[in-house]
Amino acid sequence: MIEDIVAQHKFLGDAVAKIIVGHVESLDTRRVTPESSPAEMENLFAEPLPENGIDLTEILARFRDHIAPNSMLVPSPRYFGQFNPTPLPIGVWADALASVLNQNAGAWRNGPASAIIEARVIRWLCELLGYGEESFGVLASGGSEANLIALKCARDNAAATIKEDGVRTAHGELVIYASEQCHYSIDKSADLLGLGRNAVRKISTDERFHIRVDELRTFIKRDRDAGMVPCCIVGVAGTTSTGVIDPLEELAAVARENECWYHIDAAYGGPIAFSPEHKTKLNGIEDADSITFDPHKWMFVPFSCGATLVKKGKSVLREAFDMTPEYLSEDRGGVDVEFDFFRYGQMGTRRFNSLKLWMAMKFMGRTGYAETVDRQIGLTRYLANRIDELPEFKRLGEVETAVCCFRFLPQSSANLDDLEIDRLQQRLQQMIERSGEAWLTTTVLHGRRALRVNINSFLTEQRHVDDLVNLLARCADNLSESNLAAQAPKRN
Repeated sequence: MIEDIVAQHKFLGDAVAKIIVGHVESLDTRRVTPESSPAEMENLFAEPLPENGIDLTEILARFRDHIAPNSMLVPSPRYFGQFNPTPLPIGVWADALASVLNQNAGAWRNGPASAIIEARVIRWLCELLGYGEESFGVLASGGSEANLIALKCARDNAAATIKEDGVRTAHGELVIYASEQCHYSIDKSADLLGLGRNAVRKISTDERFHIRVDELRTFIKRDRDAGMVPCCIVGVAGTTSTGVIDPLEELAAVARENECWYHIDAAYGGPIAFSPEHKTKLNGIEDADSITFDPHKWMFVPFSCGATLVKKGKSVLREAFDMTPEYLSEDRGGVDVEFDFFRYGQMGTRRFNSLKLWMAMKFMGRTGYAETVDRQIGLTRYLANRIDELPEFKRLGEVETAVCCFRFLPQSSANLDDLEIDRLQQRLQQMIERSGEAWLTTTVLHGRRALRVNINSFLTEQRHVDDLVNLLARCADNLSESNLAAQAPKRN
């Protein structure tokens, strides 16, 4: 039996490596978006469960011929969409190594090396963001789970009885405050924690899309006067729509004044701390009680890999999550229980995700990440300047990270209402998507639809940015012509 498994690994190692190399070689030449429809994909995989096993060669051929070509080319240098970057090769292969070890990283006894490596990478991230020795954290599936872990700590901090007896024992309705630009997982977390989505107060933003601190203070006072309990203030370091960073130091002061838990969602923007040139944008992050950080965004670790970091680490996380089931309750007579990571979050069985993060950080080092962050912000500023040169486009806000937002406002749109102009943004995005030459997204800023570009692949060069600008201009010309034709008087 062992001999058969060894033979399969040898075959798969060679065959899969060939597929991976071929896939990476094609990143700069293939369509970014597949052309297949949902119906076509359903027909492609409409098959019964095999009665007998299928040959490995046939299975890999299905991947090569049917799965890879019908997948979004997220690692492409011409992918300008969400915070989904090209994964580092060391991270891709680290996933394979983690799979062959198949550790359950939830408890020390099931994965000693994984536990120690997770503790080490958590320490590196804490130090990167200015946290002291008391800090600790836990890896999560991504920013949504990391925010949930942090907000549970915030909820429990508001009243000691909540964990055992529920939110009904709090001395008033608990309220969370966040920018209107915050991630949707804040609302979901409030729902899952029994507070309700309406417990999240969305604070408006200024002309550059930062949270309005004056309005935050007004909301808190109003809620206190109504007998509610301000529970948590959420700052964002790298919003999803615009990439901007809230005034973190000001928010820290408001949190202290009101004895609120202060959480910073730095899922995207956290790696700016690597850059000597840009890290001052994160001033005040070290004052947060908890921080969300996603290595699978700007650190190029393959999905999934997020983290919750907590200033008063182990004690807070264990108070919020620790339980000891009977099958793990024996006294093992050592400190290894401190490395049972199921005690610091809601997951029991956990993948050895710290391995790919550890390998990526070892490979890149501080300097490698700093150089990449600086280069991508520089490319985004270059893009912003190119957009400013296009007469039919208007840039929105400033470039603070590697996100640039703008609107398509052709002369032919002068007689259109706001909704029709919003639809123009969507039509332009869809035209680019159908071309397969690039992919970008739209978002809503101050109630109006806008185009959004994030430079998040370490493969992206200035030539790719120039190609994108040319594509925008070309598609814009086509749309402008079609609008003028639609507005022209029709002959009888």
